[in-house]
Amino acid sequence: MQTVDTLIIGAGLSGLTAAYRLHQQNRSVMVLEAADRVGGWIQTHHEGGYTFEGGPNTFPSTGQELMDLCRELQLEPQATQASASKRYLYLNGNLTALPQKPWQALTTPVLSPLAKLRLLKEPFQPKCQADDMSVAGFLTHRVGREVVENLVDPFISGIYAGNVNTLSMPAVFPKLWQWEQDYGSIFQGLRHRPKKDPTQPKPKMQLMSVTGGLQTLTHSLAQALPAPAIRLQCPVQAIEKIGADKTGTTSYQVRLNDGEIWQAQNVILAVPAFVAATLLDNLMPDAASLLRHIPYSSLAVAHLGFRAEQIPHALDGFGFLIPRKENMPLLGAIWASSLFPERAPQGHVLLSNFIGGAHYPEILKQKASQIQRQVTRDLQTVFHLNGSLEPAFGHVQHHPNAIPQYNLGHVQRIAGIEAALQKHKGLHLAGNYLHGIALNACVQSGQSAAQAILNQSS
Repeated sequence: MQTVDTLIIGAGLSGLTAAYRLHQQNRSVMVLEAADRVGGWIQTHHEGGYTFEGGPNTFPSTGQELMDLCRELQLEPQATQASASKRYLYLNGNLTALPQKPWQALTTPVLSPLAKLRLLKEPFQPKCQADDMSVAGFLTHRVGREVVENLVDPFISGIYAGNVNTLSMPAVFPKLWQWEQDYGSIFQGLRHRPKKDPTQPKPKMQLMSVTGGLQTLTHSLAQALPAPAIRLQCPVQAIEKIGADKTGTTSYQVRLNDGEIWQAQNVILAVPAFVAATLLDNLMPDAASLLRHIPYSSLAVAHLGFRAEQIPHALDGFGFLIPRKENMPLLGAIWASSLFPERAPQGHVLLSNFIGGAHYPEILKQKASQIQRQVTRDLQTVFHLNGSLEPAFGHVQHHPNAIPQYNLGHVQRIAGIEAALQKHKGLHLAGNYLHGIALNACVQSGQSAAQAILNQSS
């Protein structure tokens, strides 16, 4: 039997961050990862002169914990091109630039005059009385159906690959929900935000990556740990709680699929909710049931390279999104080589195209060649191309169970899970299904789990 102070199951960003923070405090850790590589969904590919991300592409510079982590690891954050703040919407057969400032919603052509008038009535709408509402239900009540269909729906598809009719407003947009609860209006909440010190420089939000791609971040975290602290291809079979020893300390016994057993005083489960549910079935059946009620959306990503002259649009922005009412399987695209020009060979462009999600889950059943053809057809429509569009490069990835869905009841489910954990000292959860799916939220989750363990012994 192997023993360690803290056993971390899962070597994604949350698990690696937790291990790194504990190692900094001279705590012995072991990270067990079922896959043959670290990083989880973070994976940077270099192929045919192109560089593309298998998972997340960027993170905002306002994510303080992640920015601090990069500095500690002596990584060089890389800002996107200045045009990255510009985003497009494919609506009514055309690509239209989205408003970048709140007041621009009153001048944008993506909303009709009636929709803009309805938007101005938001402060006068009655306060919602429910404890939970769908994103669509809440925002339709506050700002109108057209705003939801034309702006909110594609935004949700781009972030969650989800469904505005099932996602929970207080879970997905907690700040907007709270503003309405506190002030009776989103606009009023915006007005009551804490005033910033005018003497302090206002930080500019930029979208960032890391030189070499985001995989550099997770690899650097892994390399910062002692050599034997990560075991790959080590799927876990079960977790059991062991009775208190002479000092009154309880510990956990973790059995691997190959029969090897580890014992640890602390365990962090940094795995998807459905994996955590299986591992906690015997130990915490009620929490396991709640974890199973957190669904995941699946999608595919087609990274396509073209000669620059094949695409007539300037590609002067982050990319585009497509509202579901356009009835296209394509959710949108990131113009990767517009963000980071070195990610495509000279004279070429790289588009990372997202397809599937909650509305088109059947896409995942198709072969890579079929998905590439579908994406190419959709791009021909978006860019108004009459002739055939043949990529110079193509790489398609299937991502089953990729993004947790914060559906109705999510806040209550997480509260129930965390309450159950209080009865099991030393057992912790970390991951993007808890309190945010962004990369910075994953870092926060890992750090919180590590700090909870450090606080136990302080």
